Amino acid sequence: MINPFRNTLYLRLQPDCLHILHVESGRSLSETPALAYQHSKGRTVALAAGRAAEALRGREGVSVVNGFEHPRTLLADFGIAAQTLRLLLKQILPNGLRLVAPTLVLQPQARLEGGLTQLEIRGLAELLHGAGARRVFIWTGEELSHDELQSLHFSSERGTLHYPEPG
Repeated sequence: MINPFRNTLYLRLQPDCLHILHVESGRSLSETPALAYQHSKGRTVALAAGRAAEALRGREGVSVVNGFEHPRTLLADFGIAAQTLRLLLKQILPNGLRLVAPTLVLQPQARLEGGLTQLEIRGLAELLHGAGARRVFIWTGEELSHDELQSLHFSSERGTLHYPEPG
């Protein structure tokens, strides 16, 4: 049974794939972090994310972009990335839990040469808060176990918790 007071999502991010696990239900989703949008009446309107966005590629008036694709960093376009996350999170959250702001645990899995900068950490944390997170954790290292995700305790021997900052 799903705990109505817990709503934890584990996001493993690469420029070409976002893996999302809803810890309490075990539901998972792997999608390309693409966003399809079009301009209408002076506004940018998001149409779809993931494979649904890719299916719209080539349609007249529709642009398909990836807010996580950049040669040096995972966060290329904050606005596009935020809208993509919001749409993909709606797909994974069980209907009854969409009203409960989730805890998001993000594990960037690419573009980590030299470690994450403070600017990248803050940008990723703000991105997750903007996508509706109640609490945010940013982790690099080994993939997290189900027990670590349930308890939200991460072993410093297996990686680094970048956010929230310790102390």
